[in-house]
Amino acid sequence: MKPSINQLYEFDFTGTISFGDLPTSFLYEMFRDGRFCCQPLSRHLDQVFDELTFVDKKGYDFTWNERKVEKKQITNNGLKFCPSSMVGVGRKVNYKEVVSHIIDNDLLYIIADITEFPKVRVVFVEGTYLLDNCTSKNCCFSKTKALELFNAIKSE
Repeated sequence: MKPSINQLYEFDFTGTISFGDLPTSFLYEMFRDGRFCCQPLSRHLDQVFDELTFVDKKGYDFTWNERKVEKKQITNNGLKFCPSSMVGVGRKVNYKEVVSHIIDNDLLYIIADITEFPKVRVVFVEGTYLLDNCTSKNCCFSKTKALELFNAIKSE
């Protein structure tokens, strides 16, 4: 399928996730955590979308039609769209570097709502859209604000 900016895509992984004898409900809960869902979802998107290529480079995860694309997930903790090198204990977000990274690379984002896994919603958005709508210099949205933003994007 050919991806489009600001177009909503929905995936339902019900019944497709298993790991030994672990209960499906446990796996679904686990996949609502971006640390566990990140790699499998990235590989899935690479297979589903034409011309989207998973590259896992510093500062971006994919390329699409000569553009760099970063994937971020909305989780119960919200949405952080700064580079992963700025996320974690003892790390700080450098807002000027984030802005420069987005502008200089004409960065596109894939935002994945994994809060209701096994149902996953995905949208491609311009990085500048996130900057324009974020009031936090930490480049993050609460879960509520992230879902409001996500729903506003898909309805435009």
